[in-house]
Amino acid sequence: MAALSSLVAGVVHLTAAAGGRFDSWANWWGGGHLLMGIGAMVPLARGLELPWLVPTTNVLEVFSFAAIHIGVRRFADPASGIGLPLAIAGILALPLAFWTDPAAMSPRIGYLTIVRSIFDIATVVLAVRIARREKLRTGWIMAVMFAITVVLFLGLAGFAVAGQLGISLKGMRGGPPAWMAAAGITFLMFRGFSLLTMDAERCEHRLATLAERDGLTGAGNRTAFDQARRDWRGDGAVLVIDLDRFKELNDCHGHAMGDAVLGIITRSAMQAVPPTGRVFRWGGDEFVCVVLDIDDAMAEAIAEDIATRFARGMAALLGPDHGTGVSIGRATGSLAILDALLDQADGAMYAEKRRRQSATSDTQRSVAQSAPSPHLISQSQHG
Repeated sequence: MAALSSLVAGVVHLTAAAGGRFDSWANWWGGGHLLMGIGAMVPLARGLELPWLVPTTNVLEVFSFAAIHIGVRRFADPASGIGLPLAIAGILALPLAFWTDPAAMSPRIGYLTIVRSIFDIATVVLAVRIARREKLRTGWIMAVMFAITVVLFLGLAGFAVAGQLGISLKGMRGGPPAWMAAAGITFLMFRGFSLLTMDAERCEHRLATLAERDGLTGAGNRTAFDQARRDWRGDGAVLVIDLDRFKELNDCHGHAMGDAVLGIITRSAMQAVPPTGRVFRWGGDEFVCVVLDIDDAMAEAIAEDIATRFARGMAALLGPDHGTGVSIGRATGSLAILDALLDQADGAMYAEKRRRQSATSDTQRSVAQSAPSPHLISQSQHG
């Protein structure tokens, strides 16, 4: 069963990797399980009395443990190195290459089991890091399964070192060693596909992120806003941001330049907003920031910081006479009345826009409406 489950896991992952479905982690994970499955079949061929068969296979098994661990490393970081795990495997496999005495089967199994546990412990640490960093529940499941096999195989190694396994696998018909081996094989069967389930959950997270992110700027979209507002409690601030003369900039410099300007305002807002806040693209050149647990003075400071960063970015892009400014309105209060705060901040933004453009009497308005209204923030473009 150990051989079959490992061989199936290896073939499945290698086949999927050959089709371009997975990154390099699948090759290492699949190749490692394939080697481990081959190693698990060697006891069935002991009757052939080939002196080189057992030590050669034991060496391959050590490298199979390393390959499985490298698969998890590459899953965590596709650019991670493979030299150190392979070097450790080479050092640990060296004694097995010269361990040919048939009477020493029990100590050899104990040593091989300890080596397996070393790589499994390293894999547990990696799985925990992945689970915490990417919030993958399957990562915790993988860590638990590998941790349980560590305990089982270390216990089996203890019996092997104590000489309680004998020199024939057929003689192990009962008792704690047999139960530990059976339990270990069971977890080996299940954990062979644990990285596949982690990849599925990771893809699910990525799809959810893409569905809630504006493709051009990277800010949250309206879907992300609707999801986030369910968790907002207490007081906070709402900032409504709108670019001045954005349509003129598009007409003069082209939409590629307009996209670059949208990137500048997005980065300016994300850098100025503290970790308790979120930035959303509302549509066109409109953005909304929601920041938890701040008062009006702090909201004003954030707005000034956004405007300063935007002006600096625009000067670097188009020079000091670029002519594109930013109007920011804000409102603070209980987030239980978030819609009212949005309307209030939207009105404050238009008041700021009128004040800034009063010299030219060219007040910007929605392309869809002839005059400002309390709900202009839902429009896609202000020009």
